[in-house]
Amino acid sequence: MSDIANTLDRSVAAAKATYARVDPERLAPFLEKVFGAKVALEDIGGGAAKSGSSSGILIFTARIHQNDEDEVKRLVLRYDPKSDQRLFVEYDLKSEFDLLSRLRNTSIAVPTVYGLDETGEDIGVVGFVMECVPGEPIPTSLFTSGPLVETDEAGRQTIYRDILRNLAKIHNLDHVPLGLENFTKKAVGRTPQEKLTNWWWKTWEWARPKAYDRLVPVREWLLANAPANENPVLMHGDPNLGNYLLHENRVAAMLDWELSSVGAPELDLAIQIVSMDPHRPHADQLPVRPPSEAQWLAMYAEAGGKQLGNLDYYKVHACYEILICMGSMSTYLPDDIVAQYDAMSGFYWALCERLMNQ
Repeated sequence: MSDIANTLDRSVAAAKATYARVDPERLAPFLEKVFGAKVALEDIGGGAAKSGSSSGILIFTARIHQNDEDEVKRLVLRYDPKSDQRLFVEYDLKSEFDLLSRLRNTSIAVPTVYGLDETGEDIGVVGFVMECVPGEPIPTSLFTSGPLVETDEAGRQTIYRDILRNLAKIHNLDHVPLGLENFTKKAVGRTPQEKLTNWWWKTWEWARPKAYDRLVPVREWLLANAPANENPVLMHGDPNLGNYLLHENRVAAMLDWELSSVGAPELDLAIQIVSMDPHRPHADQLPVRPPSEAQWLAMYAEAGGKQLGNLDYYKVHACYEILICMGSMSTYLPDDIVAQYDAMSGFYWALCERLMNQ
């Protein structure tokens, strides 16, 4: 199991190494326009080394001088990586910025956003600046290090329940008054689910990894078998445990909303379950035993989550997303990491093909 953890951590670091570098001398004037004041930048650095690999991240301190006083803010720039060695074929930072702006006045735990460079003219890359919420992310390897390992069993239960409480709040949010009724991915399709499936396929078409042909029937199956969804909810879109920022065993903020859209609550739960599934066969070797699927779903129900239908379709979709991510990254990561990814992807190929054929 340590091989999986090391591979995930190394792949994140390798991906980030190729991302565009932001010039602080361009960022400071942009922030001066945002805040309407003189801004000096301090303590500039990259994002968490073992969390997230989709967008560029720059963390820094802004000293904002206004009315003869300094206000100090710890901020994050989230930006388009502008690299051929990127995860997705396209990045829509404006939609993510707009979504976070709309969610800020709700009960959903999101960072405050301050400014968007929609064209990249100001800072050299398309991106937006947001609050750096104090807290610690769960690393990509989940159960081998980080907050889940550093606390006790009671603390882990608190974390799990708060994660699911926050997810249930998203699903129960009345998103229509926020102008999110038609908040779907930009792709062809009659329904939000079809658009989501086809949006992911654009990255597979662009990357064209060696397993390209094998995913064709998975996409066809997803398009042919999508359940009717008369009451779509707002989905986070990527609620794996690594996208929850924790402070004192509570969720301080939910991060990485770039995959959000309206859709089915089952997909968010399926993503969480399927992302934990490869760890379960190794539970006896891990510092922390992953919760079972039944335990996870029970905690979601106790948190006031939506009534769920059959999860199998959405587990296939979750596998589809993970395989696209792994396939895309396998086109540019070092050969030794790609070999590990090929081994890891076997789990998801087997799971989705078994569910499709049962």
